[in-house]
Amino acid sequence: MLAKHSYHTVAPIPPQVSRDHVLAALHDHTTCLTVQALTTTHSLLPATDPATLKDTFWYPLETYPVCSYRVTETIAFLPWFSWAKYALTFPSAFQSTPTGLKTRADTGGVVLRAEFRVVEGSTMEGVAKGEGEGLGEVRWVLVEHVEVVCAWWMMPLVRGKMEEAHRDICRKVVEKVMEEMAECPSTSR
Repeated sequence: MLAKHSYHTVAPIPPQVSRDHVLAALHDHTTCLTVQALTTTHSLLPATDPATLKDTFWYPLETYPVCSYRVTETIAFLPWFSWAKYALTFPSAFQSTPTGLKTRADTGGVVLRAEFRVVEGSTMEGVAKGEGEGLGEVRWVLVEHVEVVCAWWMMPLVRGKMEEAHRDICRKVVEKVMEEMAECPSTSR
């Protein structure tokens, strides 16, 4: 029997950062791969698995192509013991969309789908549980919706590790864009 868990997070985009800056960062897939807490390495794969492309999660593939990476994550089961770590390597597919990015990772027992969207802000209370409350008035926000599906007995561990890995991605993407803008103030992405 399979279990499903959803997680939402959101980060405000400061007024000096444009929507296009954040979209450009998302469309550079390395951004999300490098700010994810558990990812240790990644490399581009020559093709995406045809079974992955059949997922109805994707926008029309003719308009928005999907590319895949071989991703390695290091998962610590007991953080205080160096021997209690496990390196997990799996394919992760990415699709740049007009509003952001879609990703799908399949570890052979766990399927995780995430969608990042840059959307117009306002009072964000109620839009995203937990992380989004109290942002107040902002012009743009980066929202992530994550859904994980796995065997019910695996869900407690998978849920905790997924939330740990995705908790700060939106904030870190916005911070990375701000750092790049500070390094090259006269140029834009």
